[in-house]
Amino acid sequence: MEERGAGADRRSFLGNLAALFGVQAATYVLPLLTTPFLARMLGPTALGLLVFAQAFGGLLGLLLQYGFDLSANREVARARGDSARLADLLSGVMSAKLLLVLPALALALLASVTVPSLRAHPELLWASVFAALAQASNLMWYFVGLERAGVASTLDVIAKVIATAGLFVFVRGPQDAWWVPILQGTAAVVSGVLALILAHREVPLLRPSLSRAFAALRMGWSMFLFSGAAVLSTTGSAFLLGLFVEPRLLGYYNGADRIARAAQGLLQPLTRALYPRFSRIAHGSVAEARALLPVSVRLVGGAGLVLCLAVALGAPLWVRVLLGPEFAPSVPVLRILALLPLMVGLNLSLGILWLLPLGLDRLFNTAVIGGTVLGAFLIVLLAPTYGLLGTAAAVVLGEVVVLAGLTLVCRHTLRTRLKPENVEVERASVAP
Repeated sequence: MEERGAGADRRSFLGNLAALFGVQAATYVLPLLTTPFLARMLGPTALGLLVFAQAFGGLLGLLLQYGFDLSANREVARARGDSARLADLLSGVMSAKLLLVLPALALALLASVTVPSLRAHPELLWASVFAALAQASNLMWYFVGLERAGVASTLDVIAKVIATAGLFVFVRGPQDAWWVPILQGTAAVVSGVLALILAHREVPLLRPSLSRAFAALRMGWSMFLFSGAAVLSTTGSAFLLGLFVEPRLLGYYNGADRIARAAQGLLQPLTRALYPRFSRIAHGSVAEARALLPVSVRLVGGAGLVLCLAVALGAPLWVRVLLGPEFAPSVPVLRILALLPLMVGLNLSLGILWLLPLGLDRLFNTAVIGGTVLGAFLIVLLAPTYGLLGTAAAVVLGEVVVLAGLTLVCRHTLRTRLKPENVEVERASVAP
């Protein structure tokens, strides 16, 4: 019986992993496949304007997602089999996201009158705002927590494939750049509605509630800080760079960044599939979780190293094939950003698969936020003088600082705070 249970767990994990790789392919690989088309149709300047508007939309998305992919995911994994608790979580998260739409729209209105590039191109701004609001409806956090991401991921992938096909129909020149976020947002709305219908088949849909919304916001606060740091190190870097350089240069940077982030994104399905399992193990046995730490470092960190080498050594080829000869200035930028898969892989293994399952959210956030704030400061410091290369170096240095901080935290917990007699005390003292 136990053997069959272990086999079922293994099949569940592998199915979840395959589904998440499908979503990741749709999220990163499909845009990468359209990059040559968009680069040629839009050109560096229009592409740079699009990237800047989408970067602002990404910052709004950070507010709307609020870290629920981790905080609510963890709670769903712990509440499996409890339909009442699952319904409460689902309602709470959706209510919280509806509440967060108000400050998101207020920020968009403020940007529309204060940021010159966005004020000059309102169609790009509001199309990107629509995409951010639509993507907040995603329910992948719920199905991943249940380790049943297959059906929801299929819907997500199909919607994104259709949206990607639409780019080839509607984008014919620089003036059509606004179609990109419109199509992406439409795909997200369709996928989110269908996923909600699937969830309703198993748990009741409760009415939006302020009390449940505030409960969800309290639950997700610490993960919101981490997600904010993660988004600032990706989307935020493009937004900050766009404040200092012309759109054409931002287009060059984004071309390299897309390739590096696509490689880095291949690590996400692995960690997202492992995260619910590690959360359940750590909740029951700290000793078992401790034994898994070196396994996760070798697995995720090793994959990051392979991706790092592939991107760095093939940088001229990737840029020529995916972006075109007009984007030759992207090559040295890509060689610097090629370090991201390695750094991020190590950070994910230490943070997502070790500290978070143990409930050590605050220690994790301290390390991540510290590195991200330093990276943002370095961008502001280096971008005006060193441009694209300075920005790329600042982003990588921020991840290096995060890795150093996470390493120190993990060593400390292994040596002192995670001794059997101290585990419960530590959890109580750092619980959000």
